Parts: sequence; structure tokens; C-alpha cells
Amino acid sequence: MAHVNTDARNSLRLLFSPLKIGRREVKNRIVSTAHATGFDNEGILNERHLRYHERKAAGGAGLIMTFGSASVYRESSASYGSVSLWNPENEPFLRDLAERVHAHGALIMSQATHMGRRGDSALSGYPLQAPSAVPEGVHREIPHVLRTEEIPPIVEAFAEAAARLERCGWDGIEITSLGGHLIEQFWSPVINKRTDRYGGDLAGRMRFSVEVIEAVAEAVSDDFIVGFRMTGDPKTDVIGLTPEDMLEIATRLDDLGRIDLFNISGGTGATYEAQAATVPGDTYARGCYCPLARRMKEHLSVPVLAAGRILDPEQAEEAIAAGDCDLVAMTRAIIADPDLPNKARGGESFRIRPCIACNEGCIGRLYSGMPIVCTVNAAIADDSLDDFARSERRRRVVVIGGGAAGMEAARVSAERGHEVILLERAERLGGQVATAVVAPERPHYGRHLKWLERELARLGVDVRLKTEATAEGVLELDPGVVVVAAGSKAVVPPEVAGIDARCATDIDVLDGNIEVEPGARVLVYDREGKFRGGSIANFVAEAGVSRVELATPLFAACGDLDETQQPAMYRRLAKNSVVLSPNQELMGKRNRRLLLRDAWSGRERTVEDVDLVVFVGYQEAESGLFEALRDSAPELELRLVGDAVAPRRLHDAVLEGVRAGNAV
Repeated sequence: MAHVNTDARNSLRLLFSPLKIGRREVKNRIVSTAHATGFDNEGILNERHLRYHERKAAGGAGLIMTFGSASVYRESSASYGSVSLWNPENEPFLRDLAERVHAHGALIMSQATHMGRRGDSALSGYPLQAPSAVPEGVHREIPHVLRTEEIPPIVEAFAEAAARLERCGWDGIEITSLGGHLIEQFWSPVINKRTDRYGGDLAGRMRFSVEVIEAVAEAVSDDFIVGFRMTGDPKTDVIGLTPEDMLEIATRLDDLGRIDLFNISGGTGATYEAQAATVPGDTYARGCYCPLARRMKEHLSVPVLAAGRILDPEQAEEAIAAGDCDLVAMTRAIIADPDLPNKARGGESFRIRPCIACNEGCIGRLYSGMPIVCTVNAAIADDSLDDFARSERRRRVVVIGGGAAGMEAARVSAERGHEVILLERAERLGGQVATAVVAPERPHYGRHLKWLERELARLGVDVRLKTEATAEGVLELDPGVVVVAAGSKAVVPPEVAGIDARCATDIDVLDGNIEVEPGARVLVYDREGKFRGGSIANFVAEAGVSRVELATPLFAACGDLDETQQPAMYRRLAKNSVVLSPNQELMGKRNRRLLLRDAWSGRERTVEDVDLVVFVGYQEAESGLFEALRDSAPELELRLVGDAVAPRRLHDAVLEGVRAGNAV
């Protein structure tokens, strides 16, 4: 058993204290809340998904909540990646997962829902169902209006799902309304236009939720936890529910005496911005929904779980100590490092791999129809990389490049017992990620680099900064393996050479190599379409320039940014009066002016009255040293990783760096 640091136990005393939830006891206050993964096939669980949740239990979390937006009803349109709780084919997997989680001393609950109008009938093959024929602002599909006699079977489906979970050895169920699901739709006076017993005043609009809770409680034993997740503030007025309304609803539900745990966060699914608020990224304050949870806790009789940007154990302890909540959701933090609870309890918080709150790998991918990964934890994409066996023989590994890929390759190689030398030509580690930290929208983006630096120091990696690697110099080090992680360089496209305006890349601007003069007129040309174009447009706008235009060949500026990040980006661009010009193809130059062409009309324009043109998405892989080493020492074991292979995302750099270190 690992040694427990007494000081750590005392400083995190509340976080690691047990708590009664109904008739059950959870060993600590750390919760991984329910979320979809996209690992499953048509709602049926598989081994990979089971290992994913088992790993969190092994890492020490007290309560594992699973299966975000898990559907209780066959005819409910489920979101991408959600699990079908109604399907009996899942029962063997449910039993297996409960046993695995319990083996680590954790409790396990599943979320359960009917999504109502929220979704797309193309996914399920069934029409959407809702209280009234009012489409959601995000999915926009007109739903079927549930007839009065169609509602009781849905209520019964919730009860059957709860009974199935208890039968399979689970500890509880979490009924959810969060995100604009069917229960919340019934509550809304804007969405619910019914004149039967399920509409009208608040009591009528709450009838469906009350019937669901009562039916679930009747279907299970008193030992089975009944949890309820809801928003404390929808963050929009379009559904006609205020924070005061949500408090009133919560207290009425609490008065039923059937709910053992409330899970409180914010946002709803009715608008893009309110939807993004349900999974708040780095533009939201740390602990952004703790005040909502605190207000609920002051009026409720059962434990309250707070969810929303609680990123580290110290912050979690403070939230409990302040009376904000009884339990803390640390879901994305645990995705980044499943061992967060055990490390914190053992006095090794400094070793916790931090969540950088970018949403790119986890929820952002899910919202884009892809399985989750984690930008900083390669094992989410490939769980064979979760643990590293010691190498049978110690080798000298030389890593070229101190960006994310190189640092990860060095870390894992050293963790496995190799002697590691890392060569970096700059005076700092981090590569382009260290540059991206300058942008104001992502205050936590650099936390992973700081963690990597600490790990390299702990593992004794020989880091040599301001060292330009050459084939001859590398071979003089007598390496057994060389990992080339030299990254990529941002370039100005050659077809614009010679225009009157100054030209630069976004990296040039963030590094301070190009001065952005107050009052200047700036055009940003972004062919990437994700975060960087909008970010640099905001950066120069906030530097005091007089005008900024963001042009792109995509259908929309930042068009490939996921839905959890787009609202904050567009809000900031609007605040900064950035002119957005989509569908603009770069044609080169004419009369020493930048030449753009509209992709659909074919109309060309020369860009006049611009002082600085910033290019985004023009990158060249730095693979020259790999080729030189291959020619000079064909017998040498060489690995090429990260942007040196092809310029891509941070997630790819981390994943390939870890794989390289694990393969040595």
C-alpha cells in the first residue's frame, strides 16, 4: 500500500472524508460525473468503455457516474455516443462494470434521461418527442407533441432502467434534466404549451418530473441512490426559467423525500451559448457554478454535488470548506489524470497531470461526432499507454525538440529507465504551445508544459537549451535511439511575397517578433478554421489596432471550431468589432496588394488600406534532421513524431510523443 502523507491528509481532510448518500457511504467527495464517450456501437457497451470507467475507480475517485445522456426509451433520439439503458443486451456489461468499480471501493451510478426535442431523428430513426411543437434553437427539428397517453410509458421506462441497474449491482441512478432534456422541457413555460395535466402552472409543468422520480423510487430498494441533475441557472432567458425558478423547482423536488443527491451546474441546451455553458471551457471562471450549488445547498435537505471547472484538489477542498457543496465533480480533471485522487491523498499533488480546460479532446470532439480523447492524456485515445513497463535494457535516448511531442517522448523514455538527453534550440521548452499561452483566452493552456518540466526534472532528464542539433552533433552523443520532434515552422505563403503591407504569421505576432502598432489596420487570413485564427484576430484587436478583418476560405470564420468553443469565440470577436469574411480564397497578389476571391461569386478584390497581414494555418514540418540522420547513420534507430511528421493538433503531438517513448 502506498505511503499516505499525513500533511496531505490534513490539508485535504474534507475532500477525503466519507459521506452518506442515502443509505450508502462514499469513501471520499471526488466524483467523476456522467458523460458520453463515443466508444460504443449503437448504444451497446464494450470492453473499452468498461476499462475507461474502471480506470477512474482504480485512481481513487469515490463516486463514478457513467453514461452521459443514457437513454431509457427506445424511441428517444439519443445523442452521439450515448448508451441505451433500455436495451437488455447491456446487462452483462453493467454487471461486469459494477463489480470492477466496487473492487476499488468506489460507488457507481448511471445517468438516465429522455432527451425530448434535443437531438436528431436521423440518428434514432424515430421522431423527436416533446411537450409541444417548439423546436430547439440548436437542433432545430420540429418534434412530435407527446399525447397524454404517450407519457406514462416514458415514466415507466425510467423506472425499468433503475430496476435494471439495481439488478445488475449498481449503487444508484442519476435522473437528469440538465442540458434542456425532456424533464426541463416540461418545466419551461415557453416550451410547454400544454393544456392537459402536464402543462399550465408550475405544478402541472413539474408533474412529469415528479412522476418519474416517484416511479423510480418505487422500482428500487431504499438502499439504491436516486440522484437528480439540474441547472441552477439556464444562462439564457429563452426558456422562461430563471435561477429563482430553478431553486423553487429543486425545493419542490426535495420535498418529495425521494431524492438522495442533487447535482448542480449551469446552462441549458436551448441556444449555442447556453449549451456551451453546460460544459464550461477556459473562458469560464474556475468553480463557475459553485455559487449556484451553494444557493441550492442552503435550501435542500440532501447532499449537493457541484459541477463546473473544479480543476485541482486544493480548489475542491476549498469549495467543500466554504459550504458550496458536499461533493465535487472533477470529471475533466480525472480524464486528464485518473490518478488525481490517489496522488492528492498521497501528498503528490504536484505530480497530477493538469487539465488545461481546452475542450478540444474530450467534449469538443464528442460534439463533433467523434469519440473522446484527451489533449494531455494519451491513454484516453489508446489505453495501452496508461502504464509503462520498465525497459529490459537501459539505452541512451536523444530527443530533438522540446515541444510537447519531444517532452512527452523524453518523459516516458526516462520513466521506463532510459538515459535521456533532450536538445532544444530555443531558450525555453514548450515550442509553439509556449507561444500559444500568450493568447488571453486560454489561461490554463500552459499548465501541461509546466507539469512536463517538473516531470523531466524529477526523472533526471538532461535538458540542453539553446542547442542547435545537427546530425554530426547528435551522433557524437552516441545515442541508441533518436527521437526527432523538431516540430513545424509557421510561414508566410510565398505567393504574397512583395505586397506593400507587412506580412507575418500568428506565431510571429504572439512571440513579439512583429510589432502591432496602435491604430494599424490588420487582416488575418486563416485557412485552418479552428481556434488560432479567431484568437489572433482578438489579440491584435485588443492591442489597440483600428480595424481587424478575419478572412477565411471556410464557410464561416472559425468554422471548424467545436460548438463548445465557438460561442465564446464569436462573442469576443463581436465585442472587438472584428469583421468576418468567409469564403475568401487566397489568390496571391495584384499591383502589390493582397488578392482575394469569393469562392462562390468569383468576384475578386484587392485588399486596400491594410498595414499588416497575419497568416494562420501555413506550417511546414521540420523533418530535415531526420533525413540527415537517416542518411548519415542508416543503422540508427530513428523515430519521427509530432509536427515534424505533419503539422496537426496538440493531442497528436502528445500521443505520438508518448508512443515513441513507450516503444524505445
